Parts: sequence; C-alpha cells; structure tokens
Amino acid sequence: MHRNRIMRDVVCWGMGLSVMGQVAASGQVTLSTNSVADAFVRSADPTHNYGGAGALSVSGTIATNANGVQEGALDSFIRFDISSMVSQFNATYGVGDWTISSARLLLTETAAPAQAIFNRGVGQFEVRWIANDSWVEGTGNPNTPNTSGIVYNDEPTILSNVDTTLGFFTNGGTNGLDIFPLSTPAALLGDMTGGGPVSFYLTATPNSTVGFTFNSHEFGTASQRPFLQLTAVAIPEPSSVMLVGASVVGLLALRRRRVV
Repeated sequence: MHRNRIMRDVVCWGMGLSVMGQVAASGQVTLSTNSVADAFVRSADPTHNYGGAGALSVSGTIATNANGVQEGALDSFIRFDISSMVSQFNATYGVGDWTISSARLLLTETAAPAQAIFNRGVGQFEVRWIANDSWVEGTGNPNTPNTSGIVYNDEPTILSNVDTTLGFFTNGGTNGLDIFPLSTPAALLGDMTGGGPVSFYLTATPNSTVGFTFNSHEFGTASQRPFLQLTAVAIPEPSSVMLVGASVVGLLALRRRRVV
C-alpha cells in the first residue's frame, strides 16, 4: 500500500478522538482515549468485586488509611479499546507503515480519599501489560460490593508468565494528574498494532508504602478518567533508507578523493 505522505503532529483526546493539536512537520501523531473497563481488587476482601466504583487504587500491604488502619493490598486492572486509534494511524500512514514510539498512562490522583478502604501514601508500584483481556469489570462498589466481576482471588487465573513489565513508578501524593511513561516491549507493540483491547495491571512492589487512589472510568468528569496516550511515527520506506545510505557512501568517497 502506498504510504500517506502527509506528515502531521496531532494531539487527540477522549473517546471521540477529536483533533486538539496543530498540523506540523514532525511526522508524528499523538492520540489519547479513555479506559472502557477498570476495577480494583482487595486482598482484605478477596471474593468481592469493586468494578463499579468511581475510583481505582494500588496499595502496598503496609500502607494505612486515614485512620491509620491497614486495609491490605489493592491492585487495579484497566482496559482500553484502541481500535479507533489504530484506524487513525492507518489512515495517516498506511496499514503497516507506522509504529508506536511512546505510550503514556494518564491518571488523576486523589491524595486523601474519604472512603476508608483506600490506603494512603507515596510509594512504588508496577504497571504490567497483561495478555488476558477477558476479565469482567463488574458493578460492585465500596458501599455494596458484589460478585459480578473480577475479584482478588481471580488474579492467579488472569495473570500469566507472558505478562510484561512496563515500568516502576511512584505516585505524586497530591491531587491532580500523574503521567507515567510506559516502556514499549514487543509484546505490547504487537497487541497494540492488532487494534483490539489492551489491558494493564497495577500492583505495589514488595514492602511499598504506596496508597495511590485515582479516578476510574465511572468518574463523573470524562477529562479526569484514565487515559492511554499513544504516539505513532512512520516507518521509513526502504527506498528512503537506501537513498540516505547511498548519499552517505557518496560523500565519504568524495572526501577520500579530496584527501588524496
């Protein structure tokens, strides 16, 4: 397929992927989209679901809530549908003529959550890409947890040895936006270029004091829900690479003749 040669730098936000940036000559396109499913799970209540809550959390076992009580480990699962983003990249560059150059996870933190089951504190946590997208968000919440979706006891069946670490991070500990630049290993890139759902798992590192609570996709303000931001760039055409290589060889040959 002939590559679209229009080079743009466009920033898009939200489910509609509406254009918010300007056309530029940098040759990259940046798009962002909200999560379509997310849930947190609790070691202190391993058989109940909290997928309908307006917040997510990742916490170490030694973190405490506002009353100084340890509420156990909390992990979060987030899923994004990136099909619209992939369609836009294909329309811009041509199918198979682009690659992801960067990925970022954007989360809006609540430093002092009022709900007692959320621990508080600054500390380290891990973000992983997970291969399993079949987990169910559910409708439970802190006031009325239920068994409608993913629970803590499901983790051994959902997580696998092909899941890949995307980085270790520390929360800000203040209200507002936290931006986490993710690594882009081959497993993640392969999943993304397929254009389907992409899932992430957030968990505290051992002995971490993290008590990181942030808005879920049920949160009332769309702009403060979880976002995945991807930047794509064109893959150089073989003819262009060969032309650059030939030019370099020619310049070196000319330099040698001048030296002689």
